[in-house]
Amino acid sequence: MNEKHSKPPSTSEQFNKVYSFPYVHWLWSDIRIPKELTELVKTKKPKSSLELGCGLGRYSTFLANQGIRASAVDFSFVAIERARTNSAKYENKPEFLVGDVTNLETIKGPFDISFDVGCFHCLNEVSQQKYVSEVYRLLKPGGTHLIWALDSSPGEMNLNPPFLAKSFEKGFLLVDSMFSRRRIVASHWYWLVRNK
Repeated sequence: MNEKHSKPPSTSEQFNKVYSFPYVHWLWSDIRIPKELTELVKTKKPKSSLELGCGLGRYSTFLANQGIRASAVDFSFVAIERARTNSAKYENKPEFLVGDVTNLETIKGPFDISFDVGCFHCLNEVSQQKYVSEVYRLLKPGGTHLIWALDSSPGEMNLNPPFLAKSFEKGFLLVDSMFSRRRIVASHWYWLVRNK
């Protein structure tokens, strides 16, 4: 395979192109709602949620139909348009927004919970720190931020619990992490609680 085509997409333009094809994005999408997310909702009983890097919006649509005021952001306008179309048949719809997870100034919080299934690991370290600042600003004190991230990022960073704990040390406590073979790759789920 050509080196140019072997790397996963990383820019909004690349994601727009991929989401323009009906099936290509299924390589990293998942039709199942992660049990880690459903358990978070069951345990915390949030009234509001924010999803970072929502793609086609399946998870936030699920939460909206549990009666949660769900907001979801992705930097691919193609993904957001498809998310809006996919959720149109439901009575309760999330608010889908085109935006950059490192600069969410148009989004107003606070949210009870926030989550990210596969976005954080796509960022470089500078962008990760901006992301952390935005999650801190938008999440309620004591709120939980759930992340699923690959152990080896597309940018070849090694992510692990100590790395996540250090990345979020200004404003969050890593309360739990769990190894996962989601999508058959080494990865972790992380539960971070915003300081009060």
